[in-house]
Amino acid sequence: MTNRCDQCGRKFRGEGNHTPTRILCDDCNATYMGHAAGLIAGGGIGNAISTAGWYQRIRKVTKPKH
Repeated sequence: MTNRCDQCGRKFRGEGNHTPTRILCDDCNATYMGHAAGLIAGGGIGNAISTAGWYQRIRKVTKPKH
C-alpha cells in the first residue's frame, strides 16, 4: 500500500510513522523526533532545531539498506 506523508507529500510504502495527528515518512519523522527530543531536554527552540539536525544525520547513517 502506498501512502503520502502529511508533512512533505512524498509517497512511501507501508504504514509510515504515526504521530497523534499525522502520518509521516521516515525523513519527516526523524525531524519530528529530533524536535521533540530537543524540547524535552529543556534547551528551548534553538536546542530543538539543532537536535533535529543531529538526529536526521544519525538516522541516515544507521538506516538499513534495502
